[in-house]
Amino acid sequence: MSTFDKDYFFIMMPEDERLPDLEPDEDTFAKSYSWKVSPIGSKPFIFYNGSYERQKRKHIISMSPPPDVLFDGSNLLVIDRIADKLQDFEIPNLAIQPAIFIDHKDNWYENYWFLTFTELFDCWDRDRSEYPPEPIHANTKPPLYSLYVYSLNEDLLQNTPLAERRLFKMGGTTAGHVVAHKSIVNLFRVKGVDIVPLTDYGVNYP
Repeated sequence: MSTFDKDYFFIMMPEDERLPDLEPDEDTFAKSYSWKVSPIGSKPFIFYNGSYERQKRKHIISMSPPPDVLFDGSNLLVIDRIADKLQDFEIPNLAIQPAIFIDHKDNWYENYWFLTFTELFDCWDRDRSEYPPEPIHANTKPPLYSLYVYSLNEDLLQNTPLAERRLFKMGGTTAGHVVAHKSIVNLFRVKGVDIVPLTDYGVNYP
């Protein structure tokens, strides 16, 4: 275990079938929104509840109003209160872009912001972490692995200022989870979010 492992937490979507699972509209999808920054003045990203038809078939009532944080895979939409506080930290490689969520009743929620990480931070330790020896995607740079247990690269984190590793997307993995330092993680302790200690991943969390 690295001395940094207890300082970090994954920001993850809970296993709650009432939660929306975001789906972008065609214009948003075409913008490569998850890793590109749109020009100032561009139309906000628009998302719908991609799980609504499944919820309807299973007679599950979609959560309304939506929670303060919504998930598009491992990507995050956050309400303006959280976005404003993140702006204060001036996190490198993070663009906070305007977004709208439209629910199944055609209610427009225009107080969301999409967190676009323009670079990933590949900081997991290849010796201490547990994962299959063969990458899932070998042709990428770096190759992408599916991890069972995470441990962080101690030398890399010691040489990276906290301001540059306070919030990031994990690189070198198929999951690409958003990771928060203990100094910022309380921003995400809201309904609709699982805060998973890095040390619990693969142990107490499937």
